[in-house]
Amino acid sequence: MILNQLVDPCRYLLKNFPEAEDCRTYLNSRLKEETQELFKFGYWPNMTNMQALTQLVDEELLRKKGLLSYRMIEDTLFPRRVPWNYFEDHPLIMPFRDPYGRTVGLIGRTLLPEKEMKEKRIVKYKNTEFKKGNYVFGLYENKQHILDQGYVYVVEGQFDVMKAMEIGLKNIVAIGGSSLSLYQFSVIARYTNNITLLLDNDEAGEKGRKRIADKFGKLANIRDLYIPQGYKDIDEYIIKNGIDNYTEIPFAVKD
Repeated sequence: MILNQLVDPCRYLLKNFPEAEDCRTYLNSRLKEETQELFKFGYWPNMTNMQALTQLVDEELLRKKGLLSYRMIEDTLFPRRVPWNYFEDHPLIMPFRDPYGRTVGLIGRTLLPEKEMKEKRIVKYKNTEFKKGNYVFGLYENKQHILDQGYVYVVEGQFDVMKAMEIGLKNIVAIGGSSLSLYQFSVIARYTNNITLLLDNDEAGEKGRKRIADKFGKLANIRDLYIPQGYKDIDEYIIKNGIDNYTEIPFAVKD
């Protein structure tokens, strides 16, 4: 697959390219080196530095996937054809893998301050085109742990999965939001029929729990699990409390 060919070059740039220093600093503040390696984080240059990537990857491959192209700009008397970079403001990237380890998409994250994001109308995460509702993040890495434990924790975000794994909670996956699609449910059900929801501590998370229970409650054993109030998600709780082992988290259970 074409996207697989981008993972190692971008990983190399993250480790070695001087302009990737901000990405390295951010990642090192969030995740251990072994976690970064496991999930193959990489660096995507801006247009000014794109040659760093095209020296490692055929530029035509990038154009074929729509990651590099030209756009017509009409901000003068005459339209201009200018180069366009899909991940221009999202330099920290990570592959999204299916249960067999194949890269089905790339996820880019911006490191811009929130104020600048709003001014530029930039979202925090930007994905290449793939149906996120057809995939479950972390399943490739954790499917054996799910089988061994006989149940799975379902969270919302990718960093929730990675941070939980660092403290030993490895039978865990993320669904990319508070909604569980039928396809995602069917994928999870291949590995276990016991699902523990550990969604965000907010209104959307609570509504998501109810929708999931109403939709799939007769097809699987679904229970709710909560982190302490005052924390948005398990990622935030682990970081702010310096948790080293998941058994230290005072989960609240609701059956």
